[in-house]
Amino acid sequence: MPILFKGLVSAAIIVALSELARRHAVLSGLLAAMPLTTLLVILWVYVDTKDVAKIEVFSRSVLWALLPTALFFVALVLTLRRGFSFWPALGLSMGVWMVGAFIHLWLLGG
Repeated sequence: MPILFKGLVSAAIIVALSELARRHAVLSGLLAAMPLTTLLVILWVYVDTKDVAKIEVFSRSVLWALLPTALFFVALVLTLRRGFSFWPALGLSMGVWMVGAFIHLWLLGG
């Protein structure tokens, strides 16, 4: 499948969600929490390769990666609730995610 088409579809979804977030934060949060990116990757890999074994390995990796991702959101909510301004809260949350991601990779031998 042409890479330009993949990019346009993927970008359109991200733009649509960011626009929706300005008007309906809860709904956009629900939709953004859907595995949209993961779904697109699975779709593109399947269309390009028809290799379900690759999709299974990828899906298992995503499942385990949810743990450090959850740490990011917990840290972001807690720092913002405690009065941190946006950029420091985001930076700290990314740092928490990075530590979680490194532990994730270390534990899974990645």
